[in-house]
Amino acid sequence: MDEVTLLIDLLSTQWATNANALNTAGVISSTPLPEFIDIRSITANKGKRVDMGRFDTTAVVFEDSQNIEYPTVHYDVRHETYNFTIHLRTLHDERGGFDASYGKDRLRAIYLILRRVIESNRKGYSASDDSGHKFDLIFLGPRSESNDRAKKLFGYKVTVEAKRFALALP
Repeated sequence: MDEVTLLIDLLSTQWATNANALNTAGVISSTPLPEFIDIRSITANKGKRVDMGRFDTTAVVFEDSQNIEYPTVHYDVRHETYNFTIHLRTLHDERGGFDASYGKDRLRAIYLILRRVIESNRKGYSASDDSGHKFDLIFLGPRSESNDRAKKLFGYKVTVEAKRFALALP
């Protein structure tokens, strides 16, 4: 399992639990489940270009960079740091009716759920398929807006940093 797939695994398996917790606590009023998209996909409408008519909320995930450090004198282990970007997007469509803040509220809800998923797994996450793949630390990074008023599309670009420690060299 590669790193992007591992991050999508974390988000997709933990999303509903964290969304329900925030909804129960009254922090959010809706629990939108985004379509998680690996940007490297060659499937139609599941890669860089996404038909938002098919999905009202998406989370497009891709890796920005990787850094390797060799912390020992003998260079026999390595630490890996991965930087990801997640594009959270939601449409303000007819379901909002006359509510002018429908799209903004959905965007806020998906961001808060994402933040809770990352923060509740900050001390590590192991793949749900028991393959042994894991991150040792996960951090939420900066967020920036990414809106398109003409298309009624609201979005955030969120960065995530994940670390793996003391990996033995093959």
